[in-house]
Amino acid sequence: MISRKAKIYKLLLQAIDHAGMEPQDKERRKKRIKSLLRIKAFNEISKGVIFETESSIFVVGAHLPYLTYQGKRIIGMTTDSPMYRLFKGKKSGDTIDYGAEQESISIL
Repeated sequence: MISRKAKIYKLLLQAIDHAGMEPQDKERRKKRIKSLLRIKAFNEISKGVIFETESSIFVVGAHLPYLTYQGKRIIGMTTDSPMYRLFKGKKSGDTIDYGAEQESISIL
């Protein structure tokens, strides 16, 4: 059985393949995604983590084109973005005020 993380990884690579960008940019982004997802398992949000809330899936350390998976938007964020500061250090089960809602975090 393929994990959700593996399915999202495959979706990310396919989206980059179909994105309207130069071939060298596609390869650079693919390498970045691959290197992020080889990092060991995490118990808190930091660089390389894929996590989800009720409304979105987040990939920390990558800039991504617009993507959706099972009705959720996939959002890439760099570690220097204001959004990352909101999530940094949170763990599975923690809640966060995101938009007008309070959402629970689940690290994949």
